[in-house]
Amino acid sequence: MIARKNFTYAAALACLATLASCGSNDGDSGPKSEFDRQAMLVNYSDNLIVPGYEAFKTESTQMATAVDAFTTSPSATTLAGARKEYQEAYLAWQDVSTFEFGPADEQMLRSNLNIYPTTVSQIESNISSGSYNLQITANLSAKGFPALDYLLYGQATDAAVVEQYTTATNAANRKKYLQDLTNLIKQAAEATQTAWTTGNTAKSFKESGGTAVGSSIGNLVNQFNFEIDLTKRAKVGIPSGRFTAGTPLPDRVEAYYSKSSLALLERNLKAQKAIFTGANGLGLDDYLNHVGAKYNGKNLSEAIIQQLDAALAAVAAIQVPLSEAVSSNPQQVSKVYEELQKLIVLTKTDMPAALGVTITYTDNDGD
Repeated sequence: MIARKNFTYAAALACLATLASCGSNDGDSGPKSEFDRQAMLVNYSDNLIVPGYEAFKTESTQMATAVDAFTTSPSATTLAGARKEYQEAYLAWQDVSTFEFGPADEQMLRSNLNIYPTTVSQIESNISSGSYNLQITANLSAKGFPALDYLLYGQATDAAVVEQYTTATNAANRKKYLQDLTNLIKQAAEATQTAWTTGNTAKSFKESGGTAVGSSIGNLVNQFNFEIDLTKRAKVGIPSGRFTAGTPLPDRVEAYYSKSSLALLERNLKAQKAIFTGANGLGLDDYLNHVGAKYNGKNLSEAIIQQLDAALAAVAAIQVPLSEAVSSNPQQVSKVYEELQKLIVLTKTDMPAALGVTITYTDNDGD
């Protein structure tokens, strides 16, 4: 199933398009009456998608500023500043990574921003040569947040990282590469945010109130499920050894070098919960309640929220970096995977059936 020797994030993205889930819905199979789907879409656009991309743009800009300060004057202090802003931008990305339709799909954000594990050999080759095209396929795993993770944390000590940008061979090239990668993220964030706040993107999203393939709700439900599938497989399953006969692969975790995988995983799951509930407005949970969707004698929406909470609780129980936990606490990591597997049964089979949405995963060009 994996085309490369390493089990990469890119492979996980490709595999997910063919995954199938199973489950049961002992409630009604579809909507019985009208639901104000347009009001729900207005809430998603105005209170989740647009603010999410605005925050991501802000954080990416601040990251670029901090990286510029570091490359201009490399020191422990400016490195700490660059790392802080990198962490904030990476967390902000987790809030919007689900919305891979429309402008985000055009920018191919998942592919360009978060292919992991990063390919260190390709990064070092690019730096050594000083000549590279970051738009070619060969560089997908040599850019984005995972590459920044290596460039800012990939040495044993802070002093060693600073040395890479001062006295080491190719220090000037390394500075430029770090800036180029950072600016690509900033530009992608700006382009996506601009598309949502100018033109007809938001208007079209709000007015596409059906549930057919390609509709706003169809895209939202598909990408919501894709993100959960991806989280289960790439963030947890691959590094924990689910697909390598139980042999853990700690270097396959997200943000391996900074050891911030758990923080990113938690933020991602909290974002999924906010998306499902519509935060403080109409959401998919309200839609399911309106159509009377049930699961094992209770509201399907309640079952999904409880399962999201169970997954978050399983993540919170892990007290060491995920790259360590996959070997030292495999049962705890397996618990996270199992809770996410239960969740995807509810969201990928029962929810779409109740809402009349077809799961296609065809809106993922370049993922």
